[in-house]
Amino acid sequence: MSTAKTQRAGKERIESLGIPKPKWATWWTKSNKSNLAIRYGLAIVAAAALILLCRTWQPAFAYRLGAIPARDMLTRITFQVPDRVATDDQRERKRREVLTLYRNNPDGIDQLREGLRNQLFSILGASSYEQLGDKEQAALNELREGADPPPPGTTSPDQAPAGQDDSNTQTPAERFALLKRVFSKDPELKELDAALDISTKDLYANGVLQAPQHSPEQGSQRMIRVFEEGGKPDNAVPVELSKVRIAESARELNTKLKDEFRRRFPSEEGKADEGQIAATMIGNWFRNELPDYETLAYDDELSQEAREKAADAVETVQMTFYSGQSKLADANKPLSTRELAHLRSEWSTLVENMPLYDQIARVLAYIGMIVALYLLCGSYIWFVDDRTILTDSRKLTKLLALAVVTIVLSYYASRDDWRAELVPLVLASITAAVVYGRDFALLLMTAASLSLTLLLGADLSNFVVMMAACTSCTLLTGRIHSRTHLITVAILSAVITMLTTIGVGIVAGQTLASGSPGEGQEALFLGGPLRLVLTGLVSEAGWAGLCIVVSALAMTGLLPLVEKAFGVQTDLSLLELSDASHPLLRRLAQRAPGTYNHSINVASIAESAADAIGANGLLVRVGAYFHDIGKMFKPEYFIENQSAGINQHDSLQPAMSTLVIIAHVKDGADLARNHHLPEPIIDFILQHHGTTLVEYFYREAARRSEEDPNRESVSDKDFRYPGPKPQTLEAAVLMLADTVESASRTLVDPTPARISNLVEAIAQKKVADGQFDECGLTFSQLHRVRQSLVKSLTAIYHARVKYPGQQSA
Repeated sequence: MSTAKTQRAGKERIESLGIPKPKWATWWTKSNKSNLAIRYGLAIVAAAALILLCRTWQPAFAYRLGAIPARDMLTRITFQVPDRVATDDQRERKRREVLTLYRNNPDGIDQLREGLRNQLFSILGASSYEQLGDKEQAALNELREGADPPPPGTTSPDQAPAGQDDSNTQTPAERFALLKRVFSKDPELKELDAALDISTKDLYANGVLQAPQHSPEQGSQRMIRVFEEGGKPDNAVPVELSKVRIAESARELNTKLKDEFRRRFPSEEGKADEGQIAATMIGNWFRNELPDYETLAYDDELSQEAREKAADAVETVQMTFYSGQSKLADANKPLSTRELAHLRSEWSTLVENMPLYDQIARVLAYIGMIVALYLLCGSYIWFVDDRTILTDSRKLTKLLALAVVTIVLSYYASRDDWRAELVPLVLASITAAVVYGRDFALLLMTAASLSLTLLLGADLSNFVVMMAACTSCTLLTGRIHSRTHLITVAILSAVITMLTTIGVGIVAGQTLASGSPGEGQEALFLGGPLRLVLTGLVSEAGWAGLCIVVSALAMTGLLPLVEKAFGVQTDLSLLELSDASHPLLRRLAQRAPGTYNHSINVASIAESAADAIGANGLLVRVGAYFHDIGKMFKPEYFIENQSAGINQHDSLQPAMSTLVIIAHVKDGADLARNHHLPEPIIDFILQHHGTTLVEYFYREAARRSEEDPNRESVSDKDFRYPGPKPQTLEAAVLMLADTVESASRTLVDPTPARISNLVEAIAQKKVADGQFDECGLTFSQLHRVRQSLVKSLTAIYHARVKYPGQQSA
């Protein structure tokens, strides 16, 4: 215990000397340890996000499309890449080899057989040829027509072999008699059905087809696969296409019918084979009718699935590159897309085979760089800039988020063929300049460019180009007063960056190739052909300039998002809103001229009052322009818009009048949101009355309640605005300015003393009502606001010299 007292006494003696402690010791003693831990945690999370998202344990892939290597590039490790051309060829070959699928619906064969039976029954039902009607005659003619023509070399049926085509030489009566004789022993045609069952078996199983319904590109023209309608495609059987074509199927049917008729309807010895003639007649009838009864239908969907399934089954063909032997790219030639893909495959293989200790070493090296950049930027903020950026966790979070998002987006934008890493950098440069000012924006973007250069494995020339783009945009941005300012920034920054790209590309290039160009040899410069190098530099410079122009112009549309995200309002957006030609202000002037004039006066006196306490006067002025736009819906219910002797409230109850008056706040906010006004302006509309009492109608309601004992008592809660109360100094200034401007119009003789008393009384009433409890307004600031308002109102209502002979107004 005595030791502790001795140490405390010694400490007090040392402090009594007044020797200042080191700044870091003072900072550590006074800092909020809990908040400090949060801020350190945010910094660690940001660093971890960069490490993980940018994969700092991997070596950088520094090759780009169109780059010209100075030497032949050989593989550093054996690897394989898919040979897409060979693979696609094999897959296409497999697609062509797949047999197309046809659905077989044999109902048509059943219909043909039924039709044949009906015709034969109608013919055979007649006892003699003369009894045949027109229908039966037509059926008999169909059995004759379409008979096989005489074989080649014959000129008449007489020269044809016996029984070959006698149906063509017979009269209808003879054909009738022949059919009667052939089927005399088969009146129910059972033998015919049995013969047809065997003869049409292939037609039922394989189907018939007039011509292929698929193209050669869709599959084989020799074989197809057939499956029964309603069956599974897996049960499809291969069939020769020629066997199912109608001409061939009809010949096969005719042959089988003759064989069956020879067995089932034998001819008498020594007589013509009438059964064969009948078989030919029936076979030819089938041949003529089959084209109208195709049973096969091409299934394109299932065939396509089969083709794709066969193609998918083909394994990817691999192309092997051997370490130190295979060439990935030729010297002095721009890298093509194919070569770049091979280089990336080699890089991926290297990454997969990288030892763990190499990965850890890379991560530790990047962590060291992050710590160095943290110390650099943090020291600048602490000793030069606004310290609240570091002490306020929300501000620090936004700063770290801006840095991390910029680096990560630039990292991934640079990895594709677009090489658009300048786009996020330029957007971040303008954002940082608007939010944090030029000085810190320069430092921040330098750190981001340095980090990105290391992540991409880029050289010094790339870093210089990035810095040229970021620096020019940051320095040229300044305060944004108009949209054309950003256009100027875009053009000038693009020109600066383009010139820098070309200059750095030449200065940082390799030595000229030795030897003079001979015949057929192209001049070499920067390790590559002169024409290709210069073309590449100009192309790269043009692309960099285009990225900057697009980014800077895009920032004009992104400014509202930046303002909302970082809680800032640029002069540009405020000046645009203050334009009297704004649709809402023009409509307000037309529908409620009194309210418009009131808003202009409030804006004038409120801006001066806000400037007097260091608040944003421009923001207050713009808020004052729009604070009463809700009165446009019912302008005649507000005194400043009423004609002499006409008051709309005379016919309303006080409670109803109060609802009409209060509604202009909500109506104004809805109107502002509909026209996409920024949230700070909407806050002015909602807060400029706070929760104040609509005093006139409250007193009127109270008076009527006292006069009528049957009325309910009046509560002031029913006559108050819904709020919220002012949340900022600017909203508090607008509330007071709005009230005193309206009240000053009631003064009969607005002398400076009366104006001062009026402002004092209104201010005290607002304070007593608690309207300024949530905005942080101090009494000192309130005093300066009152002084400014009195001064402005006195200037408005100043006395004038009365000229001789002038009548009083």
